Amino acid sequence: MVGFQRLQDERVHSGKSIVRSCRTQAQCRRRAFGQSGTVACCAEKSPEPPKKIAVAHRADTRADGALPPPNLVSVIIPCYNHAHFLEQAIKSVLTQSYSDFEIIVVDDGSTDNTTEVVRRHSPVRYVYQENAGLSSARNTGLRHSRGKFLVFLDADDRLLPHALETGVGCIRERPECAFVSGRCRVIDSKGAILPSPKQLQIEREHYVQLLRGGTYIWCPATVLYQRCVFEFVHGFNPKVNPAADYDLYLRVTRDFPVYSHAQIVAEYRKHSSNMSRDVSRMQHAALAAHEAQSNFVKANCHYREAYDAGQSFWKNDYPFQQMVTRIQQVVREHLPRDASIAVASSGNTELLRLDGRRAWHFPPAEPDRRGELFAQGAEGSAITSPWIEAGMTYEFSLYGGPEFSRQLARVLVKGVADPFPIASAEAAPQEPVRLDGVLLTAIPNPVHASEEPGVTNITWSTGDGSEGQLYVSSMGVYAGRDPADSDEALHLLESTKARGAQYLVIPAKSFWWLDHYQKFREHVEARYPAVARDEETCIIFDLRESS
Repeated sequence: MVGFQRLQDERVHSGKSIVRSCRTQAQCRRRAFGQSGTVACCAEKSPEPPKKIAVAHRADTRADGALPPPNLVSVIIPCYNHAHFLEQAIKSVLTQSYSDFEIIVVDDGSTDNTTEVVRRHSPVRYVYQENAGLSSARNTGLRHSRGKFLVFLDADDRLLPHALETGVGCIRERPECAFVSGRCRVIDSKGAILPSPKQLQIEREHYVQLLRGGTYIWCPATVLYQRCVFEFVHGFNPKVNPAADYDLYLRVTRDFPVYSHAQIVAEYRKHSSNMSRDVSRMQHAALAAHEAQSNFVKANCHYREAYDAGQSFWKNDYPFQQMVTRIQQVVREHLPRDASIAVASSGNTELLRLDGRRAWHFPPAEPDRRGELFAQGAEGSAITSPWIEAGMTYEFSLYGGPEFSRQLARVLVKGVADPFPIASAEAAPQEPVRLDGVLLTAIPNPVHASEEPGVTNITWSTGDGSEGQLYVSSMGVYAGRDPADSDEALHLLESTKARGAQYLVIPAKSFWWLDHYQKFREHVEARYPAVARDEETCIIFDLRESS
């Protein structure tokens, strides 16, 4: 039975014991993989990469002792009450360009129509178990699989058509690697592409990168494993759900070479029932997986530095990142795409990444704060550097007249992840329009900025040949401080409304506002309806309507 088994690995105090432990580990690995030679021990100097693995057929055996078919990929789909997504997951495998695969759906005690969905697809093998969690379901699928290669596809995610072909091609070129991994794109519950940060492509020190916190592997389905690695790591650890993927990546990359490629091979779905939305549980599990490496890293200063950085990430940075993600989800569910939003951000620009919606800091700087000077002249055309990011809105303003005191024109430029955004008046590409001879336009707009930041071409003219200045701001420069009292907070709110704000978002990290500015709180809650209220995420007030 395949299950998690922690290997004995005491990396302790003296140099001799470290070397002896490394030799023991190397011998264990050679027995599991049929490798000859040695591995680099964990010394105080810079670590060496893991040695290449010569894979033996004996280590490739399945749980029943048989050799796996030489080219077969087993796609294991654990499912717990995700029948409404499962159909898409299965079809994404059936439409692969690589044809030598099997699909195993492990029903983890679902109470929905998972069984009916599977029955509609005859090639799919169905395995039922009492509810035991994601790691257990994956281990069950591993136990029932026959393939030489393995992919674990969550039921709410999808593979892109070339995923298996890409993975198998990479692993054949690098047979010494335990797994290869690619990139994903992020989609919502309906399959629309969502903005996401740039994904890292790690070329070396994968273990160190994972030790630093987080994971460069966003979606489990982007990973294609050699079956033989599970002879060594023994599957997923149910004790660290929902961070079992991260735990496995740490255990594998610590001892084996892996490879990361740049191909997008899967779609990772964000929706209201994602397991990773339970931030406290995820944080606790990730810390447990991370701290399981503490003995291993003690003898190496490079590893220790990465480990300390990872502890800080999981304890401090991760909760904030997840709050930002949840705010994006709440905004997506409750506010229109053309909404104008003021965010009590404390100056953190991450909180303004709201899928291209117009958003600015609250409290904002005084109106005469224009942002950064982009260009100057009576007329001209300039291409921005690649800094336009998906989910952000940028304001370009043209000023002229005496001392450039008069705003002549402005244009809003959106960065979007989807190359085919939902059509709207604001999303439609803009054509040059002259008003009293003044010209200011951006082409393209919106700007496609999925994997990399995008660029746009700004064209301007003051119309009368006089000198002009063109400024750019990411929608509202932060005032640099919090309001002095409730009266100032209310004044700033009204001025923000006058500048076009339709909604006010107060993130959970700024809930202290509602206690500190009592008069402000009473005014807002009495006057403006809350369209969303999540005590762990944010409160959103509709500034357009008065109660």
